[in-house]
Amino acid sequence: MALFDDSLMETTLAELARTQEVTARIRAEGPQVSYQASDRNKLVTVTVGGQGDLRELRFRGDAYRELAPAELADLLIRTIEAARKGARDRALAGIQDLMRDLPSSVGRLGEVTSVEDLVDELADMFTRNMPDDGRPATPPDSDGQWT
Repeated sequence: MALFDDSLMETTLAELARTQEVTARIRAEGPQVSYQASDRNKLVTVTVGGQGDLRELRFRGDAYRELAPAELADLLIRTIEAARKGARDRALAGIQDLMRDLPSSVGRLGEVTSVEDLVDELADMFTRNMPDDGRPATPPDSDGQWT
């Protein structure tokens, strides 16, 4: 008896094609993500890309000149970090939307709520069928689902 029959192979190949399409869309859309944050008094506005790259830094008026150097530095750091967090959250939300299009056999990637959860789920995808006692990995069931 073969481990995979023709219909299971076709299903698997179709899921692989869908997965490749979604990952290509993630790669294409990721660099387009950006997020803008301002401090409470709107003295500084920062724009950051989805990878945390600083894209723009703007000052409103000259009020920032009245700040002590340490105050200005703290204001910049807090505003940049707020923009980076916003960009990460926006990028993760976009990835989650795209991952909902993935076949069910790739796990719960569309349900993750943080980058840490995403990394954990990706690691689990590659290890969840690996038995701890040295037995061979369990093949998929008749519907093609890994258990």
